Amino acid sequence: MRKNLVLAALLLITCSFVKGPDGRLADPASTSGLGKIYYGGAYLMFAGKFGGEITRKEITQHQSLTVDGCAAGSRIFKFTLDITTKGKTNSLQAESNNLTEDMLSHLNELRPGDEFEFIKTKAYLPNGKDVVDVMGKRFVVV
Repeated sequence: MRKNLVLAALLLITCSFVKGPDGRLADPASTSGLGKIYYGGAYLMFAGKFGGEITRKEITQHQSLTVDGCAAGSRIFKFTLDITTKGKTNSLQAESNNLTEDMLSHLNELRPGDEFEFIKTKAYLPNGKDVVDVMGKRFVVV
């Protein structure tokens, strides 16, 4: 227990000095909240992006999630995908870093203006046993 507390404190301090992947964020002047810049932490990456605008082609070419930030190299083992089309949200769960067939099917049906977000994402740190929450951002199909 004490070892985990020390490790968590060390990770928190280390992550406090790591700048997030701001080069992949949307326009900072955006009023949609997509352009906020975050510091530290574990960031969910899909199609090489940390949220923002995404094309249907980019969606179809990727089937897994990765972690960036100070916890880069962590392995996602659980997440929920919220897909919003025409104001209605559908939630799908997975128990790995890979999108399920059902998720891929739903994502392939998205049209410009539809949105999706990976939430409740958990990953094992590179040591293989400690768990970290992974922050995701909303994607908007263009």
